[in-house]
Amino acid sequence: MNDYNRDLHFDLVLPHLKVVSYKQILMEFSTIAEKHLGISGEKLFQLLLSQEEKSSSGIGENVAIPHLQVRGPQKPFTIMATLDRPVNCNAIDNQPVDLVCLVLSPESEGPFHLRRLSRISRLLKNEKLHKKLQEANDKQAIQTLLIDPEGWLLAA
Repeated sequence: MNDYNRDLHFDLVLPHLKVVSYKQILMEFSTIAEKHLGISGEKLFQLLLSQEEKSSSGIGENVAIPHLQVRGPQKPFTIMATLDRPVNCNAIDNQPVDLVCLVLSPESEGPFHLRRLSRISRLLKNEKLHKKLQEANDKQAIQTLLIDPEGWLLAA
């Protein structure tokens, strides 16, 4: 597996997530992460909220990437969700988001965490891919679109 495939691996895909607020997304992601990683969902939620107060994870072009380096997991954990309806998250371009990706990396990963964020950002901001992800009706359709992430990066 090359670096791109490792960095652009999505552990869970949630199509058309029904939420009414960005805070609700963070809570949902925290609850899911707790089940998969055995870390405190409440603590993770509070850390994500704290991070959002410092700097919005809304990176523009209808994409948000909340992220943390956390103690506990031995490997990265990533959840991607397309939203049923766009929600406000105080993005840098003041546009609502409809695609959200949580990236949790082990505390020890330092520069690898930043590289992963950069690649995910570039991937999800690809206009053609973003449109296709929003149009996808189910998890399988989204996963099929993400089989060759390097191809989408080259097209960006």
